[in-house]
Amino acid sequence: MYIYEKKGRYIIDFTDIPAERAEMPEIPVEERERNMKEVETGFSEEVAVAEAKRCLACRRCLGCALCWAECKPEAINFEMQDEDFDLEVDEVILTSGMQRKIVHIRGNYGNKHMNVVTDLQVERMLADTGPSNGLIFRPQDGEIPKKIGFAQTFGGVDDKVRDAALFYAVNEAIMAQKKIDGVEISFVSPDIDAFKADAGSDLDKVSGVSFINGIVAEAAEVGENKDIELKYEADGSEKTETFDLLVLLTQPQLPPIIEGSAKKLGVEVNYASFLGTPGEMVETDKSGVVLAQNL
Repeated sequence: MYIYEKKGRYIIDFTDIPAERAEMPEIPVEERERNMKEVETGFSEEVAVAEAKRCLACRRCLGCALCWAECKPEAINFEMQDEDFDLEVDEVILTSGMQRKIVHIRGNYGNKHMNVVTDLQVERMLADTGPSNGLIFRPQDGEIPKKIGFAQTFGGVDDKVRDAALFYAVNEAIMAQKKIDGVEISFVSPDIDAFKADAGSDLDKVSGVSFINGIVAEAAEVGENKDIELKYEADGSEKTETFDLLVLLTQPQLPPIIEGSAKKLGVEVNYASFLGTPGEMVETDKSGVVLAQNL
């Protein structure tokens, strides 16, 4: 018998489970009679994602010993006893990390339209070593988009948060231009004017991109190609524009573990300081203009 099988202490029950398990929704009893309907209707995308995160955060060791079997330096010692240490340090550094919140657009809750993606998904597409080998495409049909819209769906945030999100997306737009000849790109954001003021002359170096100061209202699929029709309010009136691919800007925010650690340590965290300084335009030798955001 392996040593890990003798050590029941490695299968630990935790009392601080982050969230309870979600209950599987079911159709009412009266609807189950005389038919073959599936009783369990399944989780929504939002609940399924929350369940996956909850499962991965349980921190429970099942005693499978795969770590022990794969650890060639034999650094895993099942005989080691738990100990508490008090350390005195001069400074504590909280590494920032970053999460990016998605604010869904009306008409596309849960990203149900396949040709509506996030800037994080576009980043993966743009990576030459990524799953699509640097190819930007429409998830609906695999076609190369000729007209791409970037939409900011969140508001009421710190200026640095807003600028970080927009700089991140403008950088993606520049890279997309290098990969797709003649692509049309537009930005719709309620903070474009403020963003332009912060960016200064840097945005003047970005050509072929339209910046619209507007409030995003709704998205809908149109036509056989399932293009995305975006409705937004600008200059006091409702306007509509259709895109092959619509990209939702995500909102940078601190991970809960950083905020929790700061609270335990009695440290006041300056939220905006984690975002660094506003982005700046830099010239490169061969690839032209690249927008760099210091994060």
